[in-house]
Amino acid sequence: MKRKVPKLVSTLLITSLLAAGCGGGAPGAPAATSGNTESKAAEKKEPVKLKLSLWGDDLYKKTLEEMIEKFRQTNPNVSVEVILIPFTEYQQKLSIMLASKSGPDIGWMASRMIPQFMNSNQLLDVSSIEKDADYNIKDIYPSTLDYMRKDGKLYGVSFNAAPSVLFFNKTMFKEKGLKNPLELYKEGKWDYDQYLDVAKKLSDPAKGVYGLKLVKEWNNWYDILVNQIWAYGADIIENNGTKFLLNSPEGEKALQVYQDMIFKDKIHPKPGDQTAFESGNIAIYRDKYSYVRKAADIKNFEWDIAPLPVGPKKDAPVEVGTSAYAVFSDTKHPKEATELLKFLTNKESMTYAIKLLPPSRKSVQESDAFLKAAASPTPEGVRASILDKLPNSRVSHLHPNWQQIESKIQTNIDSLYTQSDSVKDILNRMDKEITPLLK
Repeated sequence: MKRKVPKLVSTLLITSLLAAGCGGGAPGAPAATSGNTESKAAEKKEPVKLKLSLWGDDLYKKTLEEMIEKFRQTNPNVSVEVILIPFTEYQQKLSIMLASKSGPDIGWMASRMIPQFMNSNQLLDVSSIEKDADYNIKDIYPSTLDYMRKDGKLYGVSFNAAPSVLFFNKTMFKEKGLKNPLELYKEGKWDYDQYLDVAKKLSDPAKGVYGLKLVKEWNNWYDILVNQIWAYGADIIENNGTKFLLNSPEGEKALQVYQDMIFKDKIHPKPGDQTAFESGNIAIYRDKYSYVRKAADIKNFEWDIAPLPVGPKKDAPVEVGTSAYAVFSDTKHPKEATELLKFLTNKESMTYAIKLLPPSRKSVQESDAFLKAAASPTPEGVRASILDKLPNSRVSHLHPNWQQIESKIQTNIDSLYTQSDSVKDILNRMDKEITPLLK
């Protein structure tokens, strides 16, 4: 039963809460809304200490700490230790920490990590937040939530979402008198034929100038090739994870086109070549949207972003990079950790982190705060590359044995670079090595 509070006391309580909401914390930090705006009780609460894990750099950590300070204005009994772990070590270190009961209460989770922790029952069911009308979970793109669901339950909430995009050297296209990818997209002509054609016209390998670069890291075959594989009508594994699909005519074509870009047409740097987009010698570069932070320092040429081209499979999805906050099932403070998750994924928090992370909330992506966050990319480029493509996006492949699958495919892709085997032989070998992992 709720206790009645005299009118005068009620007024004083509301006034003090409002004053606290206007107090210290990071300037411009997100408002503590969606479940965090009202104190649950007037009496002093027991102190609670949470640990939160993430990857990235010090700027991500600093931004998150600023957001947490705002959360603490209405949850003063909750302190949060932020733990920064390198991405390449994140999944393994998190596994060890959770197994030894020394893990965080809440943390970032890349989509590819989810099956391992979900199947090990290490994630907490947070389905209750879907009933919070103020939180408005329907504002979050469904494709970025579906991978966090199992058996009708929700085990986390995405906080960023952006399809792979193409960064293009606007100046190089102007100097050659060619229409750029964004212009061709607006005309409905941005397909693989045009993509390869302009890349050939802009390449001069003798001078170290290339029309295309799909590679950020040579040992990351997935980011390099997954969109091209889908564009040609192929796939890697079946949705239910029981069959290897890449060994098909469509898969062979996708890999052959990639190999030809490098060795036959010479429109793409060779393996090991570290020529970067910011050097001005790459016309079109594929990367995640987060590369805008680095591209912002480019001063010697104009640039913008455009969507990936349409392939032979016209309705092929575009891979979306997305990560989520999840509460770990061993936490001693599930209520407070879930409240923190809600706060960090509400509209105000996503708006605050907009220059670091493309938001997964539709309302924030469509806002001027996101579309006009910087001089480049242009609002036009952002709309075409992100807002137009997210409805037909798809998250990374999910499988409990994905790390092993990914490793074996990478080893075989290396043979593509040495040209020691035909594409068909490479695919046959992949099939034999990966099929046993899908049983």
